[in-house]
Amino acid sequence: MRLVPTSYELIGRILNTDIYNEKGTLLLGAGKMLTVKDIDSLLINNIFEIAIKGPTRTARPIENIAPELLHQIDEAWSYEPDMAVIYKETLSSMKDLLNDAQYGNPINVQEIVNQFSTLIKHALEHRYVFHPLHTLKGKDEYTYRHSINVGLLSALIARLLGLPDEVCLEVGEAGLFHDIGKLEMPDEILNKPSELNDKEREVMRQHPQYGYAMLRKIPNIPRSFADVALLHHERLDGSGYPFGLKHENIPLSVQIVSVADKFDALASDRVYRAKLSPFEAAAALWDAQFAGLMNPAIVTPFVMYILESYIGSRVRLSNGQEGVIVRYNQQEPLRPLVRTDDDTFVKLDSERDVQVAEIL
Repeated sequence: MRLVPTSYELIGRILNTDIYNEKGTLLLGAGKMLTVKDIDSLLINNIFEIAIKGPTRTARPIENIAPELLHQIDEAWSYEPDMAVIYKETLSSMKDLLNDAQYGNPINVQEIVNQFSTLIKHALEHRYVFHPLHTLKGKDEYTYRHSINVGLLSALIARLLGLPDEVCLEVGEAGLFHDIGKLEMPDEILNKPSELNDKEREVMRQHPQYGYAMLRKIPNIPRSFADVALLHHERLDGSGYPFGLKHENIPLSVQIVSVADKFDALASDRVYRAKLSPFEAAAALWDAQFAGLMNPAIVTPFVMYILESYIGSRVRLSNGQEGVIVRYNQQEPLRPLVRTDDDTFVKLDSERDVQVAEIL
């Protein structure tokens, strides 16, 4: 029987065994669907590992993704095996689709959209399944992972904003294709293991127009797909590209995908740099909204969601200590209270030289 860490990502999952406290009193019975209060109770009673029921989907063999990455995905979603299965299948299909497009072969966009919609729906039904996206290490298949992650996070943000389900799906699907124009970029630029120079950066900045042109040629897909590909690097203050649009001239769907894109890019390993922790990536979004680059009405609920979803998660601090996030404060939400493994508390709002360096 496999045990998984007790955390708020388990909300909606089904317990596989009875749970008792130290005095032998039954806390939760087998077959119980976990709620926020259940997780609170487990953590208060120092129960940090539990058994949940396994997958309901049968995984198909996947041969075009590195075995190590497949293993990481299984480990990341050990508490939600169905998510691991659907994510791996979508990743495999996305790689095939983009490879076909790169070599000029016909591509079935609707097929990948249908498969990705299944992944979005499953993820939105289980509110806290998102943060394992950024526990995956290494840069293997970054291009494909980034496309999927941005699509998932875009759908999540749309849900946090209270948009209708059909809009959440469309925004998520548009996010999946936001970087498709990078297929036209030279490999030596796309995979350069260091920062781009000015000339290379100018070439890279053409990918939105390429993506727009590619998507406009594909029949029977929403216009928003092409608009998101074209405008996802625009910023509210006019400092973005390719057109330097401002505020109301940037569609809401584009603003949502832009936030998801920046967060995932920062919180993932890249060819030329290691990833930031989700807390550091969230801090960058927080700064961007106050600098007038991004919409606070989008950034604030997303950052609050990130903080909420990591309560109960194990972290490594910048001073080397490890522990569990137990609370965040409203005044400085990016500097939570952490209980360390030696049973002391680190108040990051007062210990200014320490921060969350990694989610474990």
